[in-house]
Amino acid sequence: MAALGRAGREDRERSFSQAVICMGYEAKCYARVDDGSGKIREADSTVLLETDELIVRGDARVRVPRSSIQQIALRSGVLTVTATGTRVSLSLGADAAATWKKKLEEAPKRLIDKLDVRLGAKVWLLDVDNDVLIAQVEQRAGEVLRGRTATNCDIVVVDVDSEKELDRISRAIEATTNTGAVWVIHRKGKSGVPDTAIYARAKELGLVYTKVARVSERDTAEKLVRPTSARR
Repeated sequence: MAALGRAGREDRERSFSQAVICMGYEAKCYARVDDGSGKIREADSTVLLETDELIVRGDARVRVPRSSIQQIALRSGVLTVTATGTRVSLSLGADAAATWKKKLEEAPKRLIDKLDVRLGAKVWLLDVDNDVLIAQVEQRAGEVLRGRTATNCDIVVVDVDSEKELDRISRAIEATTNTGAVWVIHRKGKSGVPDTAIYARAKELGLVYTKVARVSERDTAEKLVRPTSARR
């Protein structure tokens, strides 16, 4: 009976892996989690690969810091990640599993690179209090502004804590060069400004959304620019 149960589970994993849905580094797949508690959890799950951690959501939920990962193995479309005290197996299918393995083996992208700040850029940090971001910008940018006004910036990073502060986006874009960009940092979840509100304000200002980036466990950011047709 145990053999039949194991075979049935393997058939189910193969079946589900063929239907895996991958959207960037988010996927729906069958996950098996052994966290050393003595109870192995298995379930259809949503899996996300973030900058700092691998996240499995659902009944097999677990969060694995990327810094704790010790080994990554791939066999028959199943990606197995062994970390300190935890082993996670994801039935992603051959192509997706190979892609995820390659990404997991890469060094996590630095925040400054995710925000496209080039060497020597002029950057205005408007009400930004993220110490990691500030330090990285100061290391790379040619000029960093922290005051209440600025002009001719390549990038403006603005923190928005409430919808009342969305007017800062207008101030930010006016402070950029014609091809400059604005990154709007806001809190994740119900306590933060919804991304839909940011998109709506961007549309009012004639801006387009081009990218999203994870800033921290608490914050995310949206990149806004002028459309090509509106650039002088």
